[in-house]
Amino acid sequence: MMPGHVRAVVRPGGRRRGATVLLDGVRWTVRPGCGGPPATDVHWSVDPDGRAGARWAGSADVLRCGQPSPGTGAASLRAMKLLARHTGCLLTAVPADGGGLVIGVRGGRLLTVEYGPLPHGPYAGAGEAEVAVLASYVHGRLVAGLPLDPLSGLVAESAGRVLHLREVHPGA
Repeated sequence: MMPGHVRAVVRPGGRRRGATVLLDGVRWTVRPGCGGPPATDVHWSVDPDGRAGARWAGSADVLRCGQPSPGTGAASLRAMKLLARHTGCLLTAVPADGGGLVIGVRGGRLLTVEYGPLPHGPYAGAGEAEVAVLASYVHGRLVAGLPLDPLSGLVAESAGRVLHLREVHPGA
């Protein structure tokens, strides 16, 4: 289980190595670089559903929900409501029941992310840690001014946990 609030660090690792995302001391590798490496980025990532979330959500750069919403429609609505309520936050990440994730970006854009198994290797699905890693990685791309469209096919992995983004449906 992820702590309610963490300092997240995103570091580019070069074109072939992708990027490193450090969350609460746990190192994740995100590959491939998907159209260029993200910026080196340090930000505050908060779970508004956590015990201390309400206290820290107002200062968060990223809000990543620990509790899934009942479907992508509800996740999209929650992502946009969180952005409206927390004006200093750049993006939100809300998982949906049954899999998938909605990432809301300041300015009104929504990304719907679907997960899929890798052709080889373990697949753990998306839990709180995976949601936090993807949210931090996307934050690093936004800070670098990189497009979000080429995220399909991205793989995030740490200590035997693997997450593969099968589809990313860019919203408006």
